[in-house]
Amino acid sequence: MVDATFLIEPSELPAAFAAGALLIDTRKAGAFARGHIPGAVPFSTYDEFVPNTTPEGMAEFAAAMAPRFAGVGMRYERPVILYEDDTGSRAARDLWILEYMGHRNARMLHGGIAQWAAEGGTMVADTDIATARVKKFKVSVASGGLAPADEIHRRAENENFVVIDVRNELEWTGKDNTACCARRGHIPHAVHIEWTEFLENGRFKSPAEILELLAQHGIAPDADLVPYCHRGARSANTYYALRYAGCRNVRNFIGSWHEWSARDDLPVE
Repeated sequence: MVDATFLIEPSELPAAFAAGALLIDTRKAGAFARGHIPGAVPFSTYDEFVPNTTPEGMAEFAAAMAPRFAGVGMRYERPVILYEDDTGSRAARDLWILEYMGHRNARMLHGGIAQWAAEGGTMVADTDIATARVKKFKVSVASGGLAPADEIHRRAENENFVVIDVRNELEWTGKDNTACCARRGHIPHAVHIEWTEFLENGRFKSPAEILELLAQHGIAPDADLVPYCHRGARSANTYYALRYAGCRNVRNFIGSWHEWSARDDLPVE
């Protein structure tokens, strides 16, 4: 069954915003000033790596992210909508983080600001941002969408456990020049499907097309599926693409290659 609960279409956005939703522009610095959806605030945790996906490491990461989200007006009882240029990785990663932190009403704009503009949505270039009243809150971790490194290492050879490397070909083959990673290559037994293969024209492909893509790589949709990339952003996008296609056993390795490559106790192929 298709799961689109984490998506919002441009036509639904005005009503959601009028009802009090927090609208977050997750694009790179400078993009907001060049034009954004009215009422949005610029914010992203894209540059914050997750170096440790143990329970202790994730608790530390969530505690660090909570005041940052609160600083732009996030509250658990307030709906949150995230967007970027299209259905990209930055909004998906922040959506996943909110989901992990226990937020139950966060979505991302399907097609991003490009789809919004294509459907006649207005854009503004002002930089006046409303001051948010910061409200402290206790993080309520929902770890169901997380695949930690140690579990991946333990189960990577299991038949019903599929690790999907969604990076590009250079990263997959270890020929990239990623400065922050001491080791190159990929997780042994992983399957390589670049994250863009799940997208078309800035939106997710249809559920049927995504399932066909999995079948082409010999992946059963009911297997335990774990996408990863470099920092858990592209893999967050694939995490939602797989859920959109109806895959129920999907988790994101948010630490991704940045964490894996830094640990000498984990194998590299």
